[in-house]
Parts: sequence; C-alpha cells; structure tokens
Amino acid sequence: MNIRFIPQEEIDRQLYNSCVHFATNGSIYGYDWWLNNTARDWDLLVEGDKYVSALPLPKTKNWLGRLQLEQPRLVPELALYSVKPLSKKRVASFWEAVPAEFKRGSLTLEPWSIPDEKTRFQLTEATGSVLDLSRPYEEVTDNFDPAWFNELAKAELADLMPTGNLKPERIAALYRDFHGAGTETDWHFHAMQRLMYQTLHRGWGGPWGIQTREGEVLAAVFLIYSHGRLFPLAKTVTEVGKKTGAEAKLWDNILHAHCGRPLRIKREEIPYIGETEKN
Repeated sequence: MNIRFIPQEEIDRQLYNSCVHFATNGSIYGYDWWLNNTARDWDLLVEGDKYVSALPLPKTKNWLGRLQLEQPRLVPELALYSVKPLSKKRVASFWEAVPAEFKRGSLTLEPWSIPDEKTRFQLTEATGSVLDLSRPYEEVTDNFDPAWFNELAKAELADLMPTGNLKPERIAALYRDFHGAGTETDWHFHAMQRLMYQTLHRGWGGPWGIQTREGEVLAAVFLIYSHGRLFPLAKTVTEVGKKTGAEAKLWDNILHAHCGRPLRIKREEIPYIGETEKN
C-alpha cells in the first residue's frame, strides 16, 4: 500500500478536500479550511497519488520540542478519510506509517479509524448515538424524555419566537458572554466566527435562534450541513433562556424544519430528549 507523508505546505488542497468530500466517512471536521482554523499546524498521510485515503495529523510540540499529535479544539472527532473500504489492513497500515518524529499524543477518532493493535498514540473512540431525522416529526419525537415536553411548555408560556437574523459576530458574542472572558473563550470567539463565515461562503449552513417578543436572543446555534449530517456550532443559551425553555424551543424548530429529510444528528447534541431511543 503506497502511503506517503506530506507536510502541510505541500498538501494538494483540491485532492485532499475531494477525498474528504467523497469519503464514505467524510465530515465537516476533515476539510482543510476547518483544520486551518482549528489545528493550525497539521500534516497528512495519503494513499496513492490521487489521495484515495487521507489521515490528518494535527500536531504540536511539547516543552522538549518533540512533535506530538493533539486533538484540535472545535474538532470533536477526526478520521482516516477514504473513498475505499476501511479494512483493518488499511487502518493498521496508516498508523504504522506515521513518522517516528511524532513521539506520542492523543486523538479522538470515529470508531472505524482506530486500529486493532495498540500504537504509541492514545486513540479514543468518539462516542454518541445517531438520531435519524428521515422519519416524520411525530415519530422522531415520540420517545423523547418528558423533560423535553416540559421545556416546550415553558417556552409556550414565555411566548418565545424564532429568529434567523443573527450574524456570526452576534452568535460568537452570545457564546463569549455566557462563558465569560478568558483566553480559551476568546480563542473560540474568533475561531467560530471564521468557521461560520467560511460555512456561509459555501452555502453549507446558517444561524438559528430563539428570542423574546422584545428581541432579546435567549438561545442560538449555527447549524452546518455536511455528508447527510447536521453539525451544531456555537450552541448557546442564556440564563433567562434556561428558565424559559428557549433551548428546547430552538431545537424543536430545527426538528420541525428537518424531519422527513435524509439527515442525521448526534442525539447528544439536542438537550432534554434523553440518552437513547426507547424501543
């Protein structure tokens, strides 16, 4: 198997993004523009001249100056992206091909990208269950936890209303206000704006919000569409929103708009609905 290491500055962006786009396990987190705004420093392992498989290697240096793998912020999971089946041999070959200069580190990956044999890296399987939105709204929500319906009742009493008129700066500011000032929050404030504008430029997503009749935004999220999935970014609910069911109302609007379409979302992204579906 022809696996090559390619440093960041030599990556063919078109070939790499094409691999992520058409991969059977592709996701928004794999695209070069997402990694450029989150990992910053990353290299690549590729299979073949046409990049039929590709494994991003986000990297940092420790205090001794040694290279190590590190999970980027705003990237819940990565993968060995491939337009070919992810056989055990293919996965193992890629991890064996990681250059020796990468001494250690940890990554969270989708389950099929983790080799059977241990490596020098700590590889964690991404968790979460799938909520299938292809069914009608009534079927999707039928087994939701009672807490979901209690929150919707609060929102009804509070007379909340939807809004989509939210710029990335506004959503990021809500996130910063809720989480408080600090180095980590400031990083998210700027990074999320860049990601939202990149997404808007491609027409792959947009803002969703809930506000009072007076225009006070109580809950918001920037929703991204990729590979038949919904990826929420910058989820925020204010303290008033928590008391008035704004977050459940927000997601109820999203479900009403997306149920019946061939889409999926991680169940854990939606509050109050319970951990698993009941049969």
